[in-house]
Amino acid sequence: MKKTLLFVFIAFITNSILSQETKEEKKENIKSINLTEKTSKDVPFRIIEEAPIHPNCEGLSLEKDKRRCLNTMMIKHVQKHFNIGLAKCIEKKMIYNKKYKRDELRCIGLSPGKKRIYIQFKIDYSGEIVSINVRAPHPKLEKEGERIAKLIPKMIPGKQKGEPVRVGYTLPITFNVD
Repeated sequence: MKKTLLFVFIAFITNSILSQETKEEKKENIKSINLTEKTSKDVPFRIIEEAPIHPNCEGLSLEKDKRRCLNTMMIKHVQKHFNIGLAKCIEKKMIYNKKYKRDELRCIGLSPGKKRIYIQFKIDYSGEIVSINVRAPHPKLEKEGERIAKLIPKMIPGKQKGEPVRVGYTLPITFNVD
């Protein structure tokens, strides 16, 4: 038992002696990270120091008011531009009407229930909307989500440590189909 403990102790000391480096060696081993590259500066909306500013929110001074205003403006943007009729008539099909003995063009809508569209995008260094990604229950709703995102006006970009950064933002759209 004593021999085993002595062996472990010697191995530990030998390892710590061999792993010691001089200060100059440590400086050589430290890799410098260049944070000025714009590709590495994507920051989520939740943790950004200075959120992007919507054109209608420029007069606000408090950060929490700017964030609240941006979210409110996004909701109003969706309410103004979203084509809710698309959910009721997602596609048109020719269906035979037995009563009148003829083909009729009818709208087929989504199944009833709560539907969600998730629009993810980035507000880039110049305030433009880029990298749009949409998830929806139907391809036509995905196109509608992309159309809405492209209509969002140019903003004042978000900042992290005083420098403009790309800010990730998720805009959910929820609606009911009867």
